[in-house]
Amino acid sequence: MIKALVSLDADLASSIVLRYACRLTERIEMNLQTMHVEEVDHEGYPPGSGWVRSTWEKGLLQTAQEEIAQLLNAEKPFCPPLDDPKISIGEREEELLRELEDEGYDVFMEGVLYSFNATNFFKKVQSKLYRYAPCPIILVKNLVNVEKVALLLEDHSDWRPLVSAFLKIFHQSDTVVDLIHFTFQKTGRARTGKRAHASPARPERAEQGPGEAARALMEIGGSVEERWVIQESPAEFGASLEDYGLVGACISRDAGKKSRIPELLSRVPSAVLLCRQ
Repeated sequence: MIKALVSLDADLASSIVLRYACRLTERIEMNLQTMHVEEVDHEGYPPGSGWVRSTWEKGLLQTAQEEIAQLLNAEKPFCPPLDDPKISIGEREEELLRELEDEGYDVFMEGVLYSFNATNFFKKVQSKLYRYAPCPIILVKNLVNVEKVALLLEDHSDWRPLVSAFLKIFHQSDTVVDLIHFTFQKTGRARTGKRAHASPARPERAEQGPGEAARALMEIGGSVEERWVIQESPAEFGASLEDYGLVGACISRDAGKKSRIPELLSRVPSAVLLCRQ
């Protein structure tokens, strides 16, 4: 049974991620634990301590519980029975990290509304929560069906962290997987090709059998197809992945702002599976 922690707020993005997570439970054995962290800035805290502070915190928690309960009730027709949500007050990233580490979840999920702003996406994936999460993360942008998954492997990168992260969650699923090897070039038009017609940049692969990553995925009995992409624009490449219900990729922990992977993933309109390497 896969243990998933789903972060919720009283907003549309949380409604989308919750329904997406519930759809996943139809494909894999997954237990969903929802959690909301009521984050209050320094000016929002009352002066003093003791009874005054305790009363204030109880009121804040009650309000948060009511808002999250309304969200869960609205999504109840689309979800399996869920455990009671966990509600806490504190710094959001710290509270979520503590929960992930203490309870040993297999995946963390949260929603974010789809945007063309790559800067905001980069800030999120470089946040403390995303850099130190002890498990893969699924960031849901739109409500889509997870019938087909794309795993993106940049040329000369290590495939094992991404394939391992995917198998950790979907090893019991019959999801169709496209394994996409890609590289960026500064000039020339984008070219794509299936294994039978490999990219001119890697013609020798057309004569070989499935690569190690594909063989690892095939061992679970899934349908796997490999293809190669040469692309000059992360934006165009990302937009071309709109038919996938989930797009997986790994980001280096020391990736700088010049890294093109966050920009690519920011342009993907569907959900994104993130791992670190």
